[in-house]
Amino acid sequence: MKKETKRDEFRKNKVSGHPAYIYKKVGRKYEFIGITHAEVTQGVKNIKLEQSPNPQDKKNAYIRPKSEQLKENKFSKKPYKGWEFTENDKQKVEKVKNKKRTK
Repeated sequence: MKKETKRDEFRKNKVSGHPAYIYKKVGRKYEFIGITHAEVTQGVKNIKLEQSPNPQDKKNAYIRPKSEQLKENKFSKKPYKGWEFTENDKQKVEKVKNKKRTK
């Protein structure tokens, strides 16, 4: 059984170049939800947030509708500081976390 630890942080996904919300570490992988400015990614509609978790960003922000998993070395070493979801956006994130993730 792989060791699981809860996380609550934002880091840059080095594969996509987008920020990601990381909520769990399983073994050496992070489970995360991608964050973007795009309404649609690869033909899939994203979920609009009340406001960007980045306090410096006033543009519309969206989260991907499914969580993903990648090795921890695919993310920036340091988490972003000062980023957070609003209470309503946290509920949207919880719904995505509870869905079956894609590989």
